[in-house]
Amino acid sequence: MRKLVLLFCIIFFLFGLSTFAQTYPLVTVEDIQFQSDSSLLANGDQPSPLNGDTVRVRGTVLVAPLVDPQNDRRVIVWAGAAWNTYIQDENGLVYEMFDGITMRQGDTTGAAQGTFFDLVDTAQVVEFTVVVEEFIETTQGAILVDPVTPVQIISNEPKRPDPIELDISDFYDGQQNVLAEKYEGMYVVVRSGITSDRNVSTGTFRINDGNGNFIYMYDQSGYFTLRGHRLTGLTDYQPPPDGTVLSYIRGVIQTRWGGSAPGYHIIPFYPGDIEISAQPPTISMIRRNLAEVMTNQAVDISASIVDTDGSVDSARLYYRIDGGSFNMIELTSSGGDIYSGTIPGVNSDSALVDYYLWAKDNLGNESKVPPSPDTNPQYFYLVLNRSVTIQDIQYNPFGTDISGYNGYYVTLNGIVTADTSDFPGSGVTAYRIYMQNGTGPWSGIRIGTRGSLSNDVSALAKGDDVSITGYIWDGPISPTFNVTRIDSVSGLTINSQNNPLPDFKVLSTGDIGLAGNGDPTKEQWESVLIKYLNVTVTDENADGPPSNFGEMLVDDNSGETRVELEDGFHSYHNLSDPTRANYIQTGNAFDELGGLLYYSFGNYKLVPRNDNDFVGWVTDVNEENQLPEEFGLFQNHPNPFNPSTIINYNLPVQANVTLKIFNILGQEVKTLLNNEIVPAGEHQVSFNASGLPTGIYIYNLQANDFIQSKKMILLK
Repeated sequence: MRKLVLLFCIIFFLFGLSTFAQTYPLVTVEDIQFQSDSSLLANGDQPSPLNGDTVRVRGTVLVAPLVDPQNDRRVIVWAGAAWNTYIQDENGLVYEMFDGITMRQGDTTGAAQGTFFDLVDTAQVVEFTVVVEEFIETTQGAILVDPVTPVQIISNEPKRPDPIELDISDFYDGQQNVLAEKYEGMYVVVRSGITSDRNVSTGTFRINDGNGNFIYMYDQSGYFTLRGHRLTGLTDYQPPPDGTVLSYIRGVIQTRWGGSAPGYHIIPFYPGDIEISAQPPTISMIRRNLAEVMTNQAVDISASIVDTDGSVDSARLYYRIDGGSFNMIELTSSGGDIYSGTIPGVNSDSALVDYYLWAKDNLGNESKVPPSPDTNPQYFYLVLNRSVTIQDIQYNPFGTDISGYNGYYVTLNGIVTADTSDFPGSGVTAYRIYMQNGTGPWSGIRIGTRGSLSNDVSALAKGDDVSITGYIWDGPISPTFNVTRIDSVSGLTINSQNNPLPDFKVLSTGDIGLAGNGDPTKEQWESVLIKYLNVTVTDENADGPPSNFGEMLVDDNSGETRVELEDGFHSYHNLSDPTRANYIQTGNAFDELGGLLYYSFGNYKLVPRNDNDFVGWVTDVNEENQLPEEFGLFQNHPNPFNPSTIINYNLPVQANVTLKIFNILGQEVKTLLNNEIVPAGEHQVSFNASGLPTGIYIYNLQANDFIQSKKMILLK
């Protein structure tokens, strides 16, 4: 009878959820976005006051999610595989601005398509049911798909709202203006900017006002990108050469305080959202004739220089040695667009030569690549009387995070420090291989698996001493994320096997800290085995809630830094992948945390490879020396749950532990631990029931002679 009553309770609870789904409050965009000036000035950009809430919100669609729902289902505004749009509330008159926000649907498969989000179009006023969440620094609405909740088209406007006229100084006036947060997600236009920092990998650039103020153009739209989400066949976009004068650029504003371009970004959506007034020569395809340069070897530098609205009047190459004064060489063209010049040989071992190119057209418009060569060099090489090493490839003292050998083939030697047993690429784990030469700075590098020798590279094992010939690839976009790799391997020799791995470099968490892309004090440890000692988990979820990207914050009292838990093949998690056994929580501690230093999405982070990189896990710092007095199995939490829950148990002594899950009929449905040796202490195991139906389940613990069972409820 009790089972029957409980079953009715479950059914009633599920019915209640379905009914409640129709009563979410209707709020305005301002309700979600508003922050007072005093709060912004004191605390900076903070999560929405409705963060985590499920609400209904209305606004005018600024960009369609898809090119054509019937004939061309490519997304316009890229957000992974998600559907994405921006809306603006023209009726939000309570506060000044705070009327724009992004809407995103992550699950676009199967029944989730019943939201009909993909059918909305520009200038429609639409009501969305969303969960308010934060992605990095941007507030967004995640379309509710559990249960599937269709969007509602309220009306059709003749056009999208007119953009708000703003100046670059509204966003940056000698420093970032935190009060410009009120424009996040809003449609604006900026006029008469001058471009710089042209990125020929992504299509992004910086927009300057001539007074030191700037914002960035972000390539989220497929019409304005060079990345994989480019709308090929619908756009011929190329980023304007540095020095281009814009008549205007219009789009929505997004804030990004991490990565290599921190600040405010404007996202143009459609062709016509950027108009050029005057364009200087375009300098591209900069190459040197030698990958490795020996002492006294002259180096030929060539580039394509084109002027689309006139002709190239003059072109020059500037170079300097070891940070001295720049020397000028006139470039010559033998016809066509290719210009070249020669840097004389340098009679000095280990000299560093950096260089840039300059051009002027017949109208006097000038361009320079890179645009700030004194402070932001990007093209350089080392003069050596030996073959290059990993350290030479990785070395960059300028903070620009670009290898001097980017785009060239070289041969490197090292010991494999991580293989596909550590990063197998299954589930949420990454697929990576690393090698290292010694233990000092700049000594590690990732090995890519592209090319004809992919299978041979994938078969490498930790401890292999290898010689690899490959292409140095170091770009700002996925899949490199500014992490240098040797890829497209054309030659591979295993010199010996089962060699000892390099020792971990012990660092303080404050040495790496947060953000700081390219900072040589951090960048020197990229792809190197490092470890922290005596760390405490200060935040088990570095990005949420509700977001959780598998990263936590740890601190050894020198400053917080990130640890990435998803990529490696180990048993630890922060609920981003609860199929793993060990749930790390805020307040836990470790005697040691080791792994490889990685960089992605604006942050350096330690990536443990396997369970051996976690040493001395303490789940209760205040009672780390106290062992349980008796065996115990505790009620799971949360309960009811969907789809994951945590099971805690105590062991007063080391024991052989078996933990199994049974359905109400007594049939075994899952084995979490199978006669595994577990040390004395307080322990927890995560159980993920994604593949099981709603119902009552029993979990049974056997530890030596101790046996105990408890019930739990799965509600979907």
